[in-house]
Amino acid sequence: MVNPGSSAQPPPVTASTLSWKRCAGCGGKIADRFLLYAMDSYWHSRCLKCSCCQAQLGEIGTSCYTKSGMILCRNDYIRYVSSYSSDSIAPIVTRK
Repeated sequence: MVNPGSSAQPPPVTASTLSWKRCAGCGGKIADRFLLYAMDSYWHSRCLKCSCCQAQLGEIGTSCYTKSGMILCRNDYIRYVSSYSSDSIAPIVTRK
């Protein structure tokens, strides 16, 4: 099921608003040229990682998965929740 509580597209990012975005992973300011928007939050591309294998999710696909508060890559998600059906999928959006 696609993450029903969130919008598919992030709010617009402009040069004037970019400086105050905070990374949901490390809490630091995002001043990078690229940032990710997933799970209703902004992330440094290096900070959005699978909770199990630590793969950088922006590099391995366009979706991340959640279960029990964890953010997972597709492979770990399938492995972790193969017996459950109430799961969430959220798109990763790369912004310049």
